[in-house]
Amino acid sequence: MDAHLLAPLARTFDDALRAAGAEASERRRRDAFGELARRHAEPGRHYHTLRHIADALGAARVLVARGRGPGAGEPAPACVLALFFHDAVYDTRASDNEDRSALLATEALAVLDTPGPVIAAVARMVRATAEHISSAPDEALVNDADLRMLARSAAAYDVYSRRIRREYAWVPDEQWTAGRAQVLRRLLERPLYVTPWAVRHWEAPAHANIRRELALLAAGAAGAGHDRTGHDGAGYDRTDQRRHDT
Repeated sequence: MDAHLLAPLARTFDDALRAAGAEASERRRRDAFGELARRHAEPGRHYHTLRHIADALGAARVLVARGRGPGAGEPAPACVLALFFHDAVYDTRASDNEDRSALLATEALAVLDTPGPVIAAVARMVRATAEHISSAPDEALVNDADLRMLARSAAAYDVYSRRIRREYAWVPDEQWTAGRAQVLRRLLERPLYVTPWAVRHWEAPAHANIRRELALLAAGAAGAGHDRTGHDGAGYDRTDQRRHDT
């Protein structure tokens, strides 16, 4: 567990709950964060941990500070809560993680006596992270913050991609290469970011990182294919995998 992140994230979560109007006691709010922290420390998580939550929250603050996100000064409490809950359920063998995370958020926030409109907004934003398609400004803020890692330095992106691979360690290399490449190509088919500041500052480096990973995957597949069959990539099982999470 990312112990050094626990205290600041616990404060951020509690501040967002109180600002959102949650009326639960301090103990119940603390227990709710403890459950989220436990989930993000589950075995098999290497990228989708509290580090990712902290990074996404920081990205959301940058977007708001640049005047391009909803709210003033700090992200709206519902946006903060959506970022805390968006990967609360994370099973690389499942395809409904966002729906299950939204349901968990709905139940947890209801127990914390959070106003209904806030609960509905959080669930909506969590579900929007499934495909990262935004239909409202708050969804754009959450989605862009969630995808911040794609635009990091090449070295940081490489660490991210290795951690994602570890989360899918059960997928054979051949199928991973095919599935991951398909996901990355789909990301290049449309703009990654929506908020104007992210479009200006993150879009180009994110595309560069994705293209570089695609090239590395292609080179690895070609080499492996030559070893197995004597020519470039023949003999691969191109079975499509479910999306490899960003």
